[in-house]
Amino acid sequence: MRNRLSYLLSRIFVGRCGFDDLSLFLMRAVPLPFLLSVILRKAAGGYFSMFFFSVSMVLFLWSLWRAFSTSLYSRKCENEHFLSSPIHQSVNGAMTRLSQSGHYRFFRCPGCRQWLRVPRGKGRIQIHCPHCGNSFIKKT
Repeated sequence: MRNRLSYLLSRIFVGRCGFDDLSLFLMRAVPLPFLLSVILRKAAGGYFSMFFFSVSMVLFLWSLWRAFSTSLYSRKCENEHFLSSPIHQSVNGAMTRLSQSGHYRFFRCPGCRQWLRVPRGKGRIQIHCPHCGNSFIKKT
């Protein structure tokens, strides 16, 4: 059964873009406006709720449209533009810092605002920024 489903899905996506980074980002963004629509259901006659529900549905449908699109070159260009955007870089950096927060502490350099990673539990140490050369002392 599993092999048949896998085969069916692979046949559906032949010649289509599939879920690239932008489509996955849009799909992961859907729950936030949807939850806001549920929370704001009673406020202001439901207009805010309807707005956020509409935003969540637009994001969901946009993601599906991108995944099933046969215009490979256009979707590839959109995805490359998204990967170089500050939104993707900040979200990706925050997710990396969150996943490594158990073993490392993250500090911003006061000189250049670059994120620096140092191991946890080393006490007060002097941190040297490789980007701008600034040094500062922090407790890990």
